[in-house]
Amino acid sequence: MPAPTSPEFLEEKPIDLRALLFKYVLAWWWLYAIGLALAGIGARLYLRYATPQYVVRSTILIRDPATASDEAASQQMLLQELGLSGGNKSIQNEVMILKSRTLMEEVVNRLGLATTYTAIGRVRDSELYQNSPVAMRPLDSLSAQTRASFLLKPVDGGRFELDTGEVGTTYAYELPFTRKGGQYVVARDREAARSFSSPVLVAFHDPTSVAQRYAGRISVKQVEEFSSVLELTLEDPTPQKAADILNTLYEVYNEAAVSDKNQIAANTLQFIEDRLDLLTNELETVEKGVESYRRENDIVSATESDAGRLLEEMSVAEKELTQMEVQSNLLGAVEDYLRRQKGKFELLPANLTVGEKDLNAQIEAYNQKILERERLQRSAGADNPAWNALNREILTLQDNLLASLAQNRRELDASLRSARTRVQTFRAQARTVPRKERELLEITRQARIKENLYLYLLEKREETALSLAVTTPNARMIDAARPDGPPVEPKVQMIYALALLLGLGIPVGFIVLRDLLNDTIRGEEEIKALTNIPLFGTVGYSRSGDHIVVKPNSRSGIAEMFRLLRANLEFARTGEAGQGQLILVTSSVSGEGKSFITLNLGMSLALGNKRTVVVGLDLRKPKLGQYLGREHGSETGISQYLIGDAEAPQAIQPSGLHPQLDYISSGPIPPNPAELIQSPRLPELFAYLRTRYDYILLDSPPLGLVSDALLLNRHAQRTLFVVRFNQTRKGFLRLLEEQTQEGKIAQPAIVFNGVKAGRGYGYGYGYGYGYGYGYGYGYYEEEKGRRKAKGKG
Repeated sequence: MPAPTSPEFLEEKPIDLRALLFKYVLAWWWLYAIGLALAGIGARLYLRYATPQYVVRSTILIRDPATASDEAASQQMLLQELGLSGGNKSIQNEVMILKSRTLMEEVVNRLGLATTYTAIGRVRDSELYQNSPVAMRPLDSLSAQTRASFLLKPVDGGRFELDTGEVGTTYAYELPFTRKGGQYVVARDREAARSFSSPVLVAFHDPTSVAQRYAGRISVKQVEEFSSVLELTLEDPTPQKAADILNTLYEVYNEAAVSDKNQIAANTLQFIEDRLDLLTNELETVEKGVESYRRENDIVSATESDAGRLLEEMSVAEKELTQMEVQSNLLGAVEDYLRRQKGKFELLPANLTVGEKDLNAQIEAYNQKILERERLQRSAGADNPAWNALNREILTLQDNLLASLAQNRRELDASLRSARTRVQTFRAQARTVPRKERELLEITRQARIKENLYLYLLEKREETALSLAVTTPNARMIDAARPDGPPVEPKVQMIYALALLLGLGIPVGFIVLRDLLNDTIRGEEEIKALTNIPLFGTVGYSRSGDHIVVKPNSRSGIAEMFRLLRANLEFARTGEAGQGQLILVTSSVSGEGKSFITLNLGMSLALGNKRTVVVGLDLRKPKLGQYLGREHGSETGISQYLIGDAEAPQAIQPSGLHPQLDYISSGPIPPNPAELIQSPRLPELFAYLRTRYDYILLDSPPLGLVSDALLLNRHAQRTLFVVRFNQTRKGFLRLLEEQTQEGKIAQPAIVFNGVKAGRGYGYGYGYGYGYGYGYGYGYYEEEKGRRKAKGKG
């Protein structure tokens, strides 16, 4: 037989998939069934009582003023495709505005979301959005600021009570009452009053907190990368409320955008009104002066003489001069206004200058930056870096505007000097005109200047008022939010899939963890993995409780296992011919069945017509006599022989089970068993027994507790280690392997004891021969093949 450490024993063995399947699946089928059943019930209960969540979507188109014209739009699109434009930046700004808390606060106030009504159910509560049978409102501003909740319960007689701990206190509808530091009134909806059968929880929340919560839950994203179409998404247990929030947010956003655009027109209109009020007084004074001069000097109209034609030409020249002076006055007014507002980030009056397209474009760009600054401040706050950068950009635009205004005024002043020179020429020619006509002309010219300026401002006021009335919103609704979609949570398929995973995963985890934490031997493969010591046989678990399971003519499964163990011992027999085989039987601890194995193996050998004797060398806790039904200490035993009180023939007793089976009891328990075992009389006893018996079975103390077994091992030709199913520790087999490699144990072999039927793949000995036959025959054939290959068979 090859040594336990030879390469033949160290060959890597393939994984037995059937054994793993049986060990982790088939042996625990009932646990998987329970796990799947509990997981299925849990999933069903969760789906039954979980609050469904609905996703509501709407899409809107954002109009970009910078790309309003077809030409600008095509150029902007081309730049975006080349990656050279920040066109998406404005869209991202609008996204931030749509998610701002300022707009959401207005939505919360319009829809009354700060007050919630919840129907209290037995298992699940549900919100009563726009369907509450009662409505509760505070009656004063102090109560409106109080954050409190009230549980309203209906009672008979058309009244209700508050869950405040007071017994028998009821309240009437439509009548004010005072609670929690505030005054409130509860109204009843006649149509929904029939549903007021369960308690309703009324809660007053902080509008700012509610707005912040909904603003954080709204998702706004671009449909395409270069598209100005935005998709708004909101998830909520009440789909109608989610749809109302999105649709109201669209309305509030458009109103805010129109208000921003109208700020420029309103500012311009206010500027014109101020100038008109001033010009009205001046024009009235000038016209009264013309009227008084005509009356005092009795002047009816201009003559049709040459003087009249001269005055007409001079009137045309003065009209041009008047227009220039009007423009100069407007530029000066705008420049003064900008200097007064420098650093204050106020809007400038727009479209007042004539023929100054570049200047008007600069003013329009400046106003757009002011509006963008206000929107960014509402959405991102004053600490945002982009807001600070925009402030610096606006200050730069202010300086540029002042420089442009100064340059335009210098150019206009040059034109004014030229026009005045021409008018002075006409005036020199008009000196020949009579004095009264000349003075009237001067007064009329001043009146005409004021009148033209007044008419020009009136025209601009109408234009500004018209633009104020026809301002287009910033967005257009493409698809309004609708509350008609199916719930998105809980996801039924995902919940059942998760239940399936948990129903299988938890049992698998339990089994694997139990297997990892279990340090005992539970199968043949574990023995093979821990040691190279051969496994001679497996003995099933005896449910009968009998100590003697091998009997004449017995065909039980356990009896067959002992017969196969006997066959393996005979096949692997070593030693001199004609000499008895001395076999030491031991285990790691007490209770693993070494005495049971020793006695039944001896009986099996005796039934095989082998003279056999079993020796009770477990002097500390003897059991052989008990198994044979003998009273302890009633017979001469090994302890008396070792101290010299008896000889070998006196210690040998018939077993009473079979004529070929004898036994030697342990005798009285000595105080020094280790010293007795080292007595020189013990080898003499073994030599005597080997000449008279074919097999001498030594029932020794456990190897893992005392040194007696190691002392006896040097006399044995074979050592059988009893490993008990689910009791022997794996550490013992590792220790046994080390001692075997060190040569402390002679010809070791293992007997796997106490295997329960149906506890693992291959352990079903209940079929007649079962595991024991299969393994014993396999070992026999394997060893026979090795010997034949070496020329020994």
